[in-house]
Amino acid sequence: MHCTNIDIVPSNANHFVNNASLPSSGNLGRITRSKSIHLINEGRKEPCQGVAFESTDLISRDGSHTTDPTKEEDSNANDPDWNSSGEEDDEDFISDSIIRNTCRGLDEDPISCDSILYVGKVFKDKEVLKQALQEYSIRRHVEYQVMRTTKKIYNVRCIQKGCPWQVRSRLGKRLQKFKIKYYGGEHTCIASTSVGDHKQCDGKFISKCIIPLVKRRSTVTPAEIIEWMKNEYDVKISYSKAWIGLNKALKKIHGSWDDSYAMLQEYLKAIQEANPGTVVQLLTNEKGDVRQFNRLFWSFGASIEGFRHLRPLITIDSAELHGKYSGSLLVATGIDGNDGLFPLAFAIAESETEETWNWFLRCIRNSVTDRDDITIISDRGRGLMDAVKSVYPSRFTSHRYCMRQLSCSLRKEFKDEILVNLFWEAARKTESCEFDEIMKILGERNPEARRWLEKAGVENWSFAHDGGKRFGLMTTNIVETCDSLLKGVRGLPIKALVGKTLSRLSKIFNKRLEEGSRMLGILTSSVESQLSGVANFAEQHMVEPYSSTLFKVYRVNCRPHTVSTEGYTCTCNRYPISGIPCSHIVAVCIGTQLSYHNLCAAYFSSQIYRQTYAAKLHPVDEETACPSQEGAPITPPAMARKRGRPPSARINKGLPPATYRCSKCKKDGHNYRTCKSSLSLANDAAQNSRSSNQNDR
Repeated sequence: MHCTNIDIVPSNANHFVNNASLPSSGNLGRITRSKSIHLINEGRKEPCQGVAFESTDLISRDGSHTTDPTKEEDSNANDPDWNSSGEEDDEDFISDSIIRNTCRGLDEDPISCDSILYVGKVFKDKEVLKQALQEYSIRRHVEYQVMRTTKKIYNVRCIQKGCPWQVRSRLGKRLQKFKIKYYGGEHTCIASTSVGDHKQCDGKFISKCIIPLVKRRSTVTPAEIIEWMKNEYDVKISYSKAWIGLNKALKKIHGSWDDSYAMLQEYLKAIQEANPGTVVQLLTNEKGDVRQFNRLFWSFGASIEGFRHLRPLITIDSAELHGKYSGSLLVATGIDGNDGLFPLAFAIAESETEETWNWFLRCIRNSVTDRDDITIISDRGRGLMDAVKSVYPSRFTSHRYCMRQLSCSLRKEFKDEILVNLFWEAARKTESCEFDEIMKILGERNPEARRWLEKAGVENWSFAHDGGKRFGLMTTNIVETCDSLLKGVRGLPIKALVGKTLSRLSKIFNKRLEEGSRMLGILTSSVESQLSGVANFAEQHMVEPYSSTLFKVYRVNCRPHTVSTEGYTCTCNRYPISGIPCSHIVAVCIGTQLSYHNLCAAYFSSQIYRQTYAAKLHPVDEETACPSQEGAPITPPAMARKRGRPPSARINKGLPPATYRCSKCKKDGHNYRTCKSSLSLANDAAQNSRSSNQNDR
């Protein structure tokens, strides 16, 4: 179903629009705590870096001034980085050449002299002057106080009594720019601050400093900002200041949250025009003249086209939004022929309920893929199982559970780690006889646990009874990989969130299309590597023919398996599960001089892999969007996010809990503070007795 333009519909309607494409994004660098400063300083010779000044001073090689301080001049005209108009383009921060020269106006050694401040110095406006004074003071670990500030006057002086440092500035009548009228000279006081916090280092100043970082990588955290400020300015800021600065920087780059909702409709139209085939469904609640945001579903045309070449498997999961307003980000993904992540569809809804899951799955079935032979892997979330049954009633559709989520529920229900280990061993078995042996051991340990697992349906979590429906995938790890891919995005305004999914998918598509062009073999590189390992292992097998099409394959001290070349089946049952021939089939092929590469599933083909990523994704500039001219603008949802710091990544609940070892009794399960062993209590009593005897002496 393809339409030409986007429609905003009330929440009780379902209307789809298709047409799409993706923006490519630059390389998003990764900042570590120990090397955060090098993200921007790479390849830079000058030691100074930070806020961009609106003026600069010409310094001769001997350090003397080449300008006449008595003349009223605009130093911007002498800076080669400035535009001809003398106005700075704030978005130039994203250029590497600009990033390496953002600290205009400082000498090679910004601590040694006060050359950036002198009588006659001109600044574009009051904000630029304040920014320059903040930069100057923070780098020298001195603080100042504002003596007088109006629209035309800004006077400051050092907070230390007796220090002559003082700056008086006024708005010039002719240039309408701020000019320093009086400068008291260098500081004679001892630095009033150390490495600790600084009065002038406020959230606004921090936001201007970190704009290049945030533009390069939206996943920058307050902890990384604290480390960057420590390395760059030798100042230790608080977490709250870093958080405020980060949010101000995001607002400057992406706009406010309310404006983001107002411009969402036009931005989605722009994406559809640039990317044919994109599907969008935007639902609003109509309350008189107000249209309040309710839900949004989108899937890019390139993803829809590429999914046709993948195995019929979708994993679905969700994650909380971290922004100003509450909600859940719903994600559907597939797996490509190289066992890589393939983001398929996204949605923003108010919460995880049966209604929202039903709506999300119905959007996928109606506009992304209508295949009935689909397999859905998910956790057993609230309302999710009923939603799958409602949307996919066909007997050809299968719903499988995430084994890790099921193991987490088993651990929580019975609090026995050995049961969990037995569950995993049973889930991995591909033969029914081996599965039954493990389940027998599990039932002997806890009959109730076995009944609990069987009630969940062994076909939903075990390979032995799966019938190859889950294609060898055990968990929804792939969705959590997508969650890490979108780390930092979930805290952005909604328009920026949609744009980031577009840009990051564009980067993935371009990279994998290039990887596919380098694949010279029949199969993808990942499958070629797996098959090579299987072939090496197959050389250890011995093959005895029963007939021309039936073979006995075995290893020393191992149970034999029977392989049939009619349809290529094996009693180990691994081939139909993974789509890659097992070592027994490969051993027969080697012995009979048959090719085993052609036995791999079609979606593992390198040619299919290239076709998967052949569609192009075209970028759409966020700044091109404007408030919708059709009806009233869309307003944010009513519910704001709960107060408090949101987690940057989801906790891996499927892993076993941390095991503690007591340093006193050397036993697992507790630490020395909670130790209740008799030996520990005796040691504590003896230690307390010795302490009291020493005090008496």
